[in-house]
Amino acid sequence: MGMFDDVLDNVGEPYKGGKGFTWGTHEVVIGTAAAAEKKLKSGENAKVIDVEVFDPADNDRTAKTTLYFHTEGGAKMSVTKILGILVHNAGEDKKDTIRELGKKLFGSIDDPEKARDVAAKLMSEKMVGKKAYLVAEPQGKYPTTSYGDLWHYEATPQTDKPEVSEAQKVADAVGGEVVDDIELPEDL
Repeated sequence: MGMFDDVLDNVGEPYKGGKGFTWGTHEVVIGTAAAAEKKLKSGENAKVIDVEVFDPADNDRTAKTTLYFHTEGGAKMSVTKILGILVHNAGEDKKDTIRELGKKLFGSIDDPEKARDVAAKLMSEKMVGKKAYLVAEPQGKYPTTSYGDLWHYEATPQTDKPEVSEAQKVADAVGGEVVDDIELPEDL
């Protein structure tokens, strides 16, 4: 099997796109959530929860997102998102119960790492399969990304939607790059 077989077999067919998410907010489902550590650019180790999400209409389209607990501010934002996802997935009759659960679980915690451990357990036991939102912001010339920011509502990306030329779209579709000095046969 050659490297280009799938491309050559589909010449002239509409491009189906990559498995990443395009720029914007996408409804997703939580697939996995696990406590972990990540090395930051500063060299510091960060306590995090790694979350994998997927598109409910296409289970092969997945993305990874990270909830940070290495600072008090990061822990607060992450707990806000987690509890928000739980509330948004609950019926009206359960929302107050979830808010009370949040107070019970996190009300006396003053250590971000402890908050991460409680949140990771909550996510892995109660949130797998729950709806959430992924904010995707592909970088550079890429039209899709497999990384994003997890939210409990349809959030707005922080960057402007990137402009992509038609030539770049075609190059991305076939896994190549834009080449200006290529000679093509005259009879195409």
